[in-house]
Amino acid sequence: MGEAENMNGIVLRVVGILFGIITLSAGASAETPSHPSSSEEPLAPFERLIGGKWHTEGSYQEFAWGVGRRSVTSSSYFLIDGEPRLVSEGLWYWHPGEERIKGVFTAVDMPVVLFDYTTRFEGDQMVNELLSYDASGSEHAYKETWNFTGGTHYVWKLYRMTPEGLREEMGATYEKKK
Repeated sequence: MGEAENMNGIVLRVVGILFGIITLSAGASAETPSHPSSSEEPLAPFERLIGGKWHTEGSYQEFAWGVGRRSVTSSSYFLIDGEPRLVSEGLWYWHPGEERIKGVFTAVDMPVVLFDYTTRFEGDQMVNELLSYDASGSEHAYKETWNFTGGTHYVWKLYRMTPEGLREEMGATYEKKK
């Protein structure tokens, strides 16, 4: 084998290595986009809740995006003598294994200490199937609906799941204020 053939072999190997590196780099960047499209953002329907305070009589809620818009945080306050008191907080997130929105919330000064959510959006309605747990671990099943009526209001209803069917337990209209 002559010197020219040896040099051609080295050049071909270097070109092959460079091609492999470029191919791997292109494949990695194609698999991990810097910002997924809206069809890849299952939490996008929460956008309408983010920012401001959502008030109803004697309480309000605040919502914010978590890191990378991969979760939505929520804090609930009761107004006591005109002062806000944090009584519940938690977050919703996309569970890739279950392929659905899940949520977990904790609470104080309520009969419930933990809420376990499974959430879906149907048009202008958020539907939550949830389990609540009291301090002794007793579990109760509920369905919760949030009907969005314009950009600044939603009607919240909580239904308890009973052997006879759903029974409305509570409801309120929330208004977004800055």
